[in-house]
Amino acid sequence: MKRTQLIGVLLWRGGLLLAAVAAVFESVRWLLHVVDLPAQLEIGVGLIVSGAVLVFASLIIERVRDWRVEEDLQG
Repeated sequence: MKRTQLIGVLLWRGGLLLAAVAAVFESVRWLLHVVDLPAQLEIGVGLIVSGAVLVFASLIIERVRDWRVEEDLQG
């Protein structure tokens, strides 16, 4: 795949991911407005979810780094 094609695919996927995250965010805001939970509970759930996202991102980054090291050792 050419470099310009790769950049186009990455931008396309990034835009799709951004749109999906924005849609989920707006849906959650609407749901929280309808349910009318206490502010402390909303903040707590938000912190738990953001922490889980950071943990998963960290695991993915670590796995990619390990894969690159293993690939370098093999060849």
